Amino acid sequence: MEKLINWQEFEHLDAAAQQAALAAIAEMVVKETAVCQHTIDMLSYHNQPDALIQLLQTAYAKVSTDKSASEWQQQTITAQLMDALIFQFLESDPANSAAAPPELVAALQALVPLETEELNRYLAFLSGYTQYKWELAHLAEHAPQNMAALMLEFLAFAHKEAGVAYGRSNLVRQLLPTYFVERRTGQLNPRQDIGDLMRQGRPIARPKPNPHPLAPDSDTLARFLAKLLNYDPIRPYPAAALFTLMPTWLRFLQARSLLKPDEANATLADLASLKDDLLTFFANFAGDEGLATAVAHWSDAQRPSNT
Repeated sequence: MEKLINWQEFEHLDAAAQQAALAAIAEMVVKETAVCQHTIDMLSYHNQPDALIQLLQTAYAKVSTDKSASEWQQQTITAQLMDALIFQFLESDPANSAAAPPELVAALQALVPLETEELNRYLAFLSGYTQYKWELAHLAEHAPQNMAALMLEFLAFAHKEAGVAYGRSNLVRQLLPTYFVERRTGQLNPRQDIGDLMRQGRPIARPKPNPHPLAPDSDTLARFLAKLLNYDPIRPYPAAALFTLMPTWLRFLQARSLLKPDEANATLADLASLKDDLLTFFANFAGDEGLATAVAHWSDAQRPSNT
């Protein structure tokens, strides 16, 4: 795999050097997908919309013309570019964030067929104008459409109530529903050693019960994060975003009457046990001290209120 550019290297480059580096990475999108994805994650986490859009536009041109590009690569880059354009618009603090300007409509329609009315409905969710009246029963089995809508509302909440840039919260938009499905289906349960299975009288480890379908627990979240941080290619930025935005997620669930304050506080107390190991990992992650700093600031001060 080609060498990744890290954040500390990138932020100290001048504008021309940054553009050249991003162009080179985008040209590798077909053969070095992991390098491109890491850079997309990095720019999203650090809220660099202009650089991100430049990277994605070049990558989009590459996957659109390279015959070896897979359909999955084309769809992924297209969706990421559309999100980046929309988030750039919303971060510009428009007077009416639920009405797409003609230039945004034109930019998106150049990528996929899209009706302005459909786009405006999407923007209404992302900007917080539209909210469903949720019941836990709507989400207990993690129905994909319902979870997708809930995550859009979370992005709006995180931006308005916690000042989180859309790019960073978007890193957890797909991960969190995936985590809940993997937990519910047993994919994050402890693996039983074959030796244990062959020994008579050895109790089989069982996962802790997870009574609330939208509240993570430390055991399974640790395994989910481990997959992001230990499997090649690693994805440190989504992992850091997922952990550090947990307090905001729990506040969001309370605001939507999907989680009680005592449940939120108990969840945070449980998840706090992950902090030290994650801090050790990110303190040794070269090239971006900000990740360790973000994890270090995850504290009891971020607990949801009891009101």
